[in-house]
Amino acid sequence: MERTDFIESRIDVVKNIYTLYSYAKSTIAEDREWALQRFQRGKWYVVEPFGNTLLFAPSRFVGYKNNTREKHTSNHGDGTQTNNKFRELKLYKEISDDYLSEQFEHFMAELGIEKDTANFLIPNDLKISDLQVQHKCYFICPTHCKGQKEIAWESFLTKNLMSIGWNHTDYTNYTIDEIKQEYLDIPTAIGPFTLIKQIKVGDIICCTNNNFGLWGIGIALSQYKFKDKIHYAGVDDDGEESYYSHYIDVAWLCFKEQGYISTSEFNIQSIEKQWPPYGTLNQKNDIPQYISNYLLHSNYTDMEDNNKYEKYIKLLEANKNLILTGAPGTGKTYLAKAIAEKMDAEYDFVQFHPSYDYTDFVEGLRPTPPDNNGNIGFERKDGVFKIFCKRAIKEKEESTDFTPYKESLKLFKDKLNNAFIDIQSFRSKTMIHVHIDGGIICVYNKQGQKNWSVSDDRMLNYLVNKICPPNDTYLKSIGDYILKQFPIKETANDPTSFNYVFIIDEINRGEISKIFGELFFSIDPGYRGESGLVKTQYQNLITDKTDSFYDGFYVPSNVYIIGTMNDIDRSVESMDFAMRRRFAWEEIKANENTGMLDTLQEMKDEVIEVMKRLNAAIWNEESNTGIEGLNAAYHIGGSYFSKLQLYLNEEHTNKKLAYRHLWENHLKGVLFEYLRGTANAMANLKMLESVYYNENDNNDIER
Repeated sequence: MERTDFIESRIDVVKNIYTLYSYAKSTIAEDREWALQRFQRGKWYVVEPFGNTLLFAPSRFVGYKNNTREKHTSNHGDGTQTNNKFRELKLYKEISDDYLSEQFEHFMAELGIEKDTANFLIPNDLKISDLQVQHKCYFICPTHCKGQKEIAWESFLTKNLMSIGWNHTDYTNYTIDEIKQEYLDIPTAIGPFTLIKQIKVGDIICCTNNNFGLWGIGIALSQYKFKDKIHYAGVDDDGEESYYSHYIDVAWLCFKEQGYISTSEFNIQSIEKQWPPYGTLNQKNDIPQYISNYLLHSNYTDMEDNNKYEKYIKLLEANKNLILTGAPGTGKTYLAKAIAEKMDAEYDFVQFHPSYDYTDFVEGLRPTPPDNNGNIGFERKDGVFKIFCKRAIKEKEESTDFTPYKESLKLFKDKLNNAFIDIQSFRSKTMIHVHIDGGIICVYNKQGQKNWSVSDDRMLNYLVNKICPPNDTYLKSIGDYILKQFPIKETANDPTSFNYVFIIDEINRGEISKIFGELFFSIDPGYRGESGLVKTQYQNLITDKTDSFYDGFYVPSNVYIIGTMNDIDRSVESMDFAMRRRFAWEEIKANENTGMLDTLQEMKDEVIEVMKRLNAAIWNEESNTGIEGLNAAYHIGGSYFSKLQLYLNEEHTNKKLAYRHLWENHLKGVLFEYLRGTANAMANLKMLESVYYNENDNNDIER
């Protein structure tokens, strides 16, 4: 069947380009290989500026609305269909140019593809020179109406625009100087209106949630436009409805269905943000690296995953310690490992049990092999958690390779030799006069007097960590200049992540107070690092002065702890309050964490419905009805239902038999344990069996 779902606008095309490029950068091998084949086989390529990057994508893929691998594989059409649509809509024009050919060659080489010839389509209203300009990055926190940011962002997203406003005068034919004259009495309005008139196609647009993160990242697809009251901005401080009329078209590419992209996902320091408060528009002359990386290396799958795990990561980062509690089989351990992986963290795993103790976890005396006389002695040995903490400290100390930073600093100082350099302050347009005096970087005032200097060590520390006092304008301005003009060459020893996550499964099955001992103080979020140093029970036996914990033990600040537990386990005691208050707690509901069911492929949705049906019969949280004595903590989680995979054949033609095995071998036993000793136990078990097999309805699962 011939495809008819063609694109309708340039926004549709840009999103498709981004989708295909995301597949090519995906960590999923099948998606990546499929996308690379599409790039390789293309004949006509649509070209779009993405900041200071030109992206190319075959017209055969981008010409269909909301295209995906699945849609394209089932019915991909042919190139003549899409090219004819481009001509009909007059969105793009054919062009041949050496600059494009050169950029195309570079683009394909980055994907690992060799391709000699190609035909190009560029936006109809752009020239080659428009594709060669340096682009900027604009940050806006929508609406001056308090409490309306999220509503405003949703309007931006649904209408594919970014707007400012309150005056409803069309400034299309106004110069910037004329706009400034309009707002002599309102100087705060001059900046936003000046900036929106400067935005070019291809510039990066970031919608901020103040300094908490970004609602979305997009690409400008137009210059300034006017349409009366195009954007509803909420109710202002006077109780009046507010509208904006000044806007640009934007293809929003990176955003979340719920919430915003937190700053932690960008791996940036607070001093780097400098994003605007609500109701303003700010400009950065360069596109920050953290934005560029996120835009060009994230895909929709990544975004969905990040959104799913974001709340857990936030809890863990804020509290350092997190307990995941919930019904059996809800995937708590699966989730803990996924959180660690999303944090790009190293992680270890241990399972507590009644005989687990302090010597296993922290340190203790262990027997030594017999000597020549057959005598057995004892020596102090580190436990698993202490070993893990030592790894975290060592990695953090050794992973940073200063060599490339030293090289950049040397190149900068060589350039300064016998010369002054003027560097623009990051705070304003004023210039900083920089010179070398006695091998030291110095700043001079207009009178030629030296008023500031910085050692190489201090400058290196900024180049590596990007951290400096908030009032140190000179250090940041010069450091950022060095990083821009003399980019760091990546090496195999460059640091990636310093995060370490220690996962304790079934944390409540051990005697917590005895296992942790004096560490209940060190694991406190307020005493992470050396401020939480404690003398352990065997401290006097540590004689090696090179031992990281010679002076006492502490939990490094880059170490996080995730525990999992089942509150209804009748064989263990509850955690004492001293330990409980040192952890954040998050209940994992059976129906919320179903990732482990992905292996069931097309059966996944069906299985989830069976699980929901059974859990509602155990306890319905909406109506607060169910089996007396039980609650949602007794629900059956997805890991139980994933065991269907043990009994299914490759074609899934025996699923009725597989469901029967799942009940008899796995579900029936755990439900009997829930009900044992309760009133009407056997009758309730029969009722749950009937619900599982859906005997009162369509009987979709046969006995």
